[in-house]
Order: sequence, then structure tokens, then C-alpha cells
Amino acid sequence: MEKLIFWEMNEINFNYVNFYIDKGKLPNWKKFIEDHGLFKTISENKYEDLEPWIQWPSIRTGLTNQDHGLFRLGDMEGSGLKQHWEILEENGYTVAAISPINAANNTQKSPFWIPDPWVETKVSGNGFILRIAKAIKQAVNDNSSEKLETKTILAIFEGLLTKSQLNSWPQYISSLFGAIKGQHWSKAIILDRLLADIFICLWNKHQPDFSVLFLNSGAHIQHHYMCNSSAYDGQVKNPSWYINEQKDPLFEILELYDSVLYELQKIKNTRLMVAVGIQQIPYEKATFYWRLKDHDAFITKLGIRYKKIQPRMTRDFLIEFHNHGDLIKAESILNNIKSVSGEKVFGEVDNRGRDLFVTLTYSDNISEQFSFFLDTKEFTNFRGDVVFVAIKNGRHDKVGYYLDSNRKPNDLKNYLPVHKIFHFIMNHFKL
Repeated sequence: MEKLIFWEMNEINFNYVNFYIDKGKLPNWKKFIEDHGLFKTISENKYEDLEPWIQWPSIRTGLTNQDHGLFRLGDMEGSGLKQHWEILEENGYTVAAISPINAANNTQKSPFWIPDPWVETKVSGNGFILRIAKAIKQAVNDNSSEKLETKTILAIFEGLLTKSQLNSWPQYISSLFGAIKGQHWSKAIILDRLLADIFICLWNKHQPDFSVLFLNSGAHIQHHYMCNSSAYDGQVKNPSWYINEQKDPLFEILELYDSVLYELQKIKNTRLMVAVGIQQIPYEKATFYWRLKDHDAFITKLGIRYKKIQPRMTRDFLIEFHNHGDLIKAESILNNIKSVSGEKVFGEVDNRGRDLFVTLTYSDNISEQFSFFLDTKEFTNFRGDVVFVAIKNGRHDKVGYYLDSNRKPNDLKNYLPVHKIFHFIMNHFKL
């Protein structure tokens, strides 16, 4: 039986991929689509349910979002739901994964498993895998403040020296020079190049029956720089202080993905599935994203008593409490923090009984003079409490994509429910 590699290529809009193909670029994507087809998937109708931490669990469990009930990043851990990894392992197959978003590692014998940087679940593998998992978590979660710990730098260099492919180094060097020049997207490209190299190296060593590679930098770049793509034909323009108008970060990451596609196809006796989950389309106006600089210090300043804070992706964080009274008080405080114009700063405060899932939703510019108010009390210098993340260019859309090296064009009807991909995986292993 062929081994199965599943590339979770988060949120990529293939209308843009096809634009570059029509311009004579991305030759590997062009051939793959011509040979095997490009099929559209469909997910939830409500915009608030269009989140990668909802759709990917649907693909991994075969359940719709209403059936699996996972709506927040980190909810899979402790949910008790069976994912394809556990089902396959229970049937005698070896499984592995690198960075799958909102997944729980419940495997017993996985030769390598690196969790996504935003969740708390176990790491499987040797000492290097443990070190690189911690390094990725620290680098991604502290990206906005650009702090890299010494042990993070050492682990990244270890990965580059021991796991990278020779033909990857032109991309590493080009992106490194870009990062030195202040191109923030270049660091995201380095991360995905490194994750792909680690995956290929570990796959060749262990050759698991089923393995998942999740790459997120394309989603990150679309969110923040979609309007700089030569494929974009809208009216929004990013300011010159944010990005040089001549730059096209989306093409840069898609060019990297074109290389990764070629490399994955070279692995013999394997079937390659690729899925997107949901795609992105442009915002109608520029939207600012901010992240708390020091979650503990800020929440303490508000007078909130808590047990633990877990930062999640970009604007989100989870607060755990010692008792219900502290939770209710914190919920009230966070719901009543407003700007001078009356807009909520934390527009999403989800009371889940034992904890609060909070999102910093204020989306305009935050100047040095910005104050927020809790009832009548004014808090000045909020700019010192946050770090600028990006100007948001792309938003989620319910359409996704599915590609498969074992298919031919027109094999499937378009707009198949995204959770049906689970059954394609199970069918491959005759389960």
C-alpha cells in the first residue's frame, strides 16, 4: 500500500495561484493541477465559524463543526474526539505530524510529532524534535516583539545544519537578507522552508504510513500583504511605511510552496493529498491587528485575579481562574473596556465556564495618546501595552480546495463538504 502524505496548506486562495500560473510562473502547481485537477470544498456559512481551528478538526474527525463542537484554538486537547491519527494507529499504521493547527497528540508510537505553536499538547520524538518544538513555539508567539531566546536560535541553527536540503539554501539566504532589511514576511518564509525541510528529513528516516505537514506562512502573508499581490485588483493600498509597493510577498511564499510541491512529489511510492480548508479574500478596508505585549502584566494591572494565561494566535488569549467569582469579575471588566469613542477593546470575551477566551478586537490605529476606559476610570499609554502585528488585508471565506495525486481532473464534483476529506484518508487505508 502507498504511504499517504497530507499537506495542510492553510487558507491559500487558488485564484491567486492560477493568476501566477497564467503569467508563466509556479510550474509545479501548473502541472499538478493539469494532471490531477483542482477541486473546491465548502465549509460553514456563518463568518464567525470560518476559522482554521474549526475546519481542520472537521477534516481530521470527519465531523461537521456542529458535531465536533470545537470553536476555539486549543479546544481539541482534552475533547476526547478521535482524529485520523489515533484511528490509523489503532489499526496498526504508523503516523506522524508537523505543526497541525488545533490538534491533540494522543498517539502512542509516533516517530515524530511537533505540535502547532499555539496549543498545549505533547511532543513525540527525540531530543532535537523536543528542542525545535520549543523553539518554534517561542519564535512564533513572540514574533511581534521580535524576541528570540538563545536556546531558540541554537535549535533553529541545529535544524538548518542537520535537517535542511542543499537546494533550500538559496531560499534561506534570500529570505535572511529580506529579514535583515526589515521584511517581516521573510521570517515567515524561513519558518515554512525549515518546517518542510524537517518534515522531508524525518519522513525519509522514519517513513510513516500517514503523515501531516501543516504550513501556515501563506495564510499569514495573505492576511497581512494580500493587497500587495500583483493578482490583487482592489482599491486598498498598504502604506509605504508598512511595505514597499514593489514587493509581492504572496508570490514569494507561493514560489516556495511550488518548490515544496516538487520535493514532496519526488518521494517515491507515496500518495500526496493537499487541502486548504478555507481560503482568503481581500478586506474592503485596511484593519489594524494588535497583540498584548505582556499578557500577565496587563491583566494584573486591571485588577483581575487569575490562575494562568495562555497566549494564542495573534490577538487571542485564554485566561484560567481559581474560582467562578474571579471569572465573572474578569468577564465584566474585559467586556467594559472601551475606547474614547465607546468601541470595545476586547470585543470577544467567551465565558466557557472555567476560563475566558479573549480577543483584542480593536482594529484602528493606536497612537501614543490613546487611552481606554473602564467605566469612568481612564488608563493612559495603552500603546505601551501592545505591539503592532500587522494591517489585515485578507479575510476568511468558506471556499477551500483539495488536490490529490491519485485523482484526475473532473473526478469529483466541486463544493464537496470539507469534512468529507476525512473519508478519503480512511478509504486510502481501507477503513
